[in-house]
Amino acid sequence: MLEARHLSLTRNGRQVLDDISLTLQAGELLVVLGPNGAGKSSLLKLLSGLWRPDQGDILLDGQPLSTLSKRQLAARRAVMEQAPPMPEDWTAEQLVAAGAYPLAASGRAQSHAAIDQALALTHATALRKRRLSQLSGGEKQRLQLARALCQLLLSDQSQRYLLLDEPTAALDFALSDALMTEARALCRQLQIGVLAVVHDLNLALRHADQVLLLNDGRAAGHGNTAEMMQLERLEQVYGVRLAELTHPDQPWRAFIPLSGHAPRG
Repeated sequence: MLEARHLSLTRNGRQVLDDISLTLQAGELLVVLGPNGAGKSSLLKLLSGLWRPDQGDILLDGQPLSTLSKRQLAARRAVMEQAPPMPEDWTAEQLVAAGAYPLAASGRAQSHAAIDQALALTHATALRKRRLSQLSGGEKQRLQLARALCQLLLSDQSQRYLLLDEPTAALDFALSDALMTEARALCRQLQIGVLAVVHDLNLALRHADQVLLLNDGRAAGHGNTAEMMQLERLEQVYGVRLAELTHPDQPWRAFIPLSGHAPRG
């Protein structure tokens, strides 16, 4: 289990996060939602070990994150950054292979097998010899997911976690939904705990098991998706009026913004 207890963080004199707690189990998809500036990406940086909290604790399978070596951390969690550098002259295969680097001591044969499996699991095998300069934004995002997955496939740990920082940024609705569908399938198939920072309320509705709502650095709710994704709660967090759409024949819901502001509680 990935567990955060009462995390607080101040950056450049501003409190970015205040008393945030969460849990993420293997095989579970947790989506972090909130307005711009709510602290979503900062929280992911703490959970990844890139930053350290001013207060609070982060535990990976009961071990404090701060006590793990870089290799131990790489074997337990992988991160898909929001806008990572991608050399345009690299092939897709080279990008995915970069995911094997933190655990390269596993051996060349194992690394090649992990690369093959990561490409297959993300439906990107046909792209492997193509240059990144030839690929669309959606294809590059899928390969970034494959790169992070390749790292975890080389791990000998039973509990593994994938942290996605706005994986659907700059993608249209169809590509965003396809990428989150892949993330959820990997979560189930490989029993990997997945935490994804996203902006789209409807992606959370469709794919999340749990939702953490952040607002001004504080938790506005954390629990199962049905409980968190309620109209009044979301209007208070985002400060905007929403319309909730339903389908008469299916358990289908969606939110769309309306003009005007909703009062924040």
